[in-house]
Amino acid sequence: MASLNRKIGIGTLWNFLELFLSKSATTLFTIFLATLLVPKDFGLIAIIAVVFELSGVLVNAGFTQALIRSKTVNDRELSTAFWGNLGIAGGVYSAVFLLSGEIAAFFGEPILELMVQVLGIGILVNSFRIVQTAILSRRMDFRSQMIAATAGTIISGFIAIAMAYNGFGVWSLVAQMLSSQIIATGILWFSTRWVPLFAFDGSAFRYLFDFGKFLVIANVLNVAFKNSYALVIAKLFSPELTGLYYFATKLSNLAAQQLTGALQKSSFPALATLQDDNAQLKHKYRQIIQLTMFVMAPVMLIFMGLADPVFALLFDDRWMDAVTYTQLLCLVGLLYPVHSLNINVLMVKGRTGLNLKLNLIKKAIQISILVASIPFGVLGIVVGQVIGSIVALLPNSYYTAKLIHYDFKMQINDIGKPIGAAMLAGAGAWSIAHTIAAHPLIVLIFSGLAGAGIYLLASIIIRAEGALMLWGKVGSRMQRA
Repeated sequence: MASLNRKIGIGTLWNFLELFLSKSATTLFTIFLATLLVPKDFGLIAIIAVVFELSGVLVNAGFTQALIRSKTVNDRELSTAFWGNLGIAGGVYSAVFLLSGEIAAFFGEPILELMVQVLGIGILVNSFRIVQTAILSRRMDFRSQMIAATAGTIISGFIAIAMAYNGFGVWSLVAQMLSSQIIATGILWFSTRWVPLFAFDGSAFRYLFDFGKFLVIANVLNVAFKNSYALVIAKLFSPELTGLYYFATKLSNLAAQQLTGALQKSSFPALATLQDDNAQLKHKYRQIIQLTMFVMAPVMLIFMGLADPVFALLFDDRWMDAVTYTQLLCLVGLLYPVHSLNINVLMVKGRTGLNLKLNLIKKAIQISILVASIPFGVLGIVVGQVIGSIVALLPNSYYTAKLIHYDFKMQINDIGKPIGAAMLAGAGAWSIAHTIAAHPLIVLIFSGLAGAGIYLLASIIIRAEGALMLWGKVGSRMQRA
């Protein structure tokens, strides 16, 4: 168990380092690009990003998770996955290329046709990295993945800024997305030093496909639904409003999805070794949720309280309408770790069929909420997204309770303390920010420090489990030193 903890700890450290470097860079580039571009540019990217997220899910075909979860894997199986992914990517890109005109016509934006065709090259590029990612994850080599992601983010960010500064508009965002994929893929190939055999094993492909088929459908539903809000806004309202919503989503997701993704990425290969030990699996998942929420809750709720001075400091008046959307989406981000880690239990257990069933139930509920919220405008749609995220906690925890006896009540108990402490911290930060009459930077420093202090004090008083675990680890390290 100590060895497993060490693997998860080291993997998480590298993934958090990737998060800090690449996502900090992403934040800075996004802020800078917002001063050079207009909301409509981000709105157009939001539309075509859906197409390529869906394409990425289809091309992956669940092979990455299948390869990571397999107890043993040989070169022939890896090569089968590689050639299978490449073949699927070719078919998907052909379909996207042929449909680009219809996509542009549907949204009434002719420029989308060429954007889809150019950015579609990324579908082929990404198919070259799927096996490499699986190999490095099996080795628990998250350092190489961190280097690839960070280099891709930084280099592509400078390319985008240079193009935006020289008047290329939305094409700077297209170049950023495509160059990031190309650079990261090249570094992953260099890191693995693995070259596929000219071989294809039908039985190995069937095994990979059998594991991934339900996962693909579930992931397609996830991506389609996650982006359905932006698509509905783009179709029924305007690209400008879509850009404001998409921008708010990017800001709220910087912490929520990336922090959770780093933890999932590092814990999945290690926890897959515990797939037959329900007691240990439950114990580790409780620790992961407690620690994740201890970090996530204050980040999201203090940011929610300080959104006004953040936007006043960093952005001009064109983006101020995104403040309310950002604040509400912080509530969605707050619950994202709980949703994702519940799904991770199904993946570790190899229950992709249950994952699909769960997704169908959740999407039926959430689509109903989305449709009901449309008459209330963009703000109503975002509020509906928050409600849908809260309601989804019940079905998400149902199968986790069945599989490892980690039920809804226990999960609420584990996340309740950090959320309660963070609510106090967020309210305190908001109150101070709206009391001080000073430059936004001064307001942010004082209110942010106050919020962090309130959170730490409240966590100690109520003895939040995440705080106790971190304090215990720090104490043990100090004793050893």
